[in-house]
Amino acid sequence: MPPLADLIAELSELIAIPSVSADPAHQGDVAAAAEWVAERVRRAGGVAEVISWGERPLVIGEIRASRDADSAPTILCYGHFDVQPPDPLELWESPPFELVDRDDWLYARGTADDKGQLYMLLKAAELLAAAGELPVNLRFACDGEEEIGGHSIVDWVATDERGADAAIVFDSGMVERDVPAFSIAVRGLCYFHVSVRTGRRDLHSGMYGGASLNAMHALMQTLAPLLPPHARLPAELRVGIVPPSEKEQAGWASLPAGPA
Repeated sequence: MPPLADLIAELSELIAIPSVSADPAHQGDVAAAAEWVAERVRRAGGVAEVISWGERPLVIGEIRASRDADSAPTILCYGHFDVQPPDPLELWESPPFELVDRDDWLYARGTADDKGQLYMLLKAAELLAAAGELPVNLRFACDGEEEIGGHSIVDWVATDERGADAAIVFDSGMVERDVPAFSIAVRGLCYFHVSVRTGRRDLHSGMYGGASLNAMHALMQTLAPLLPPHARLPAELRVGIVPPSEKEQAGWASLPAGPA
């Protein structure tokens, strides 16, 4: 393992690139961050290219397993190299694009979302490959528009024909210091546009308010069974739900309690 000072120096290079995707003035910086990520994949003995996907770059790369690459599993690694704007600057205690150590914590824009995690993935792959101990094929697909809700990575995955056996999205939290968290599933999301109409014309609330249900009230009553604290999904929406195992419940019980 390289000295910590060397690792911090390398991370500082990526942190120093002000790859703010929300600001058109930093479009060149987003491209520079993409090149930095691609070069790290190449330095690990892999291949990588920066492709233009829409208006922003997408880094696609691969590092082959050290042995039996043709039969080894393939892992797809995702991370994003763009960051949020640092404004308001006057609230920063140190320059936002300068990595600073304060009481063993590293501070800078992007340190925790997501340059720090992405760097750790890249460096781990490099070290394992250099030691001849990389047990899997690693594919990298990294974008520069996550912070603005970009769609390039989703579109790329939809068109990719190779696929992978598993994927790592190294962008999550920790339960507490020295207790990392591994999220093995996600809740998912259902998105709907719902329109409710209760009458053909407006009705005076003073005359009909008690007898004619307001559209907003009807919508609230419809959604209420799905919302906490007393919600329980209707049977139709519970089809296919798999109860948590005893091991999962024991794991949840071991977590520290959240704020009251």
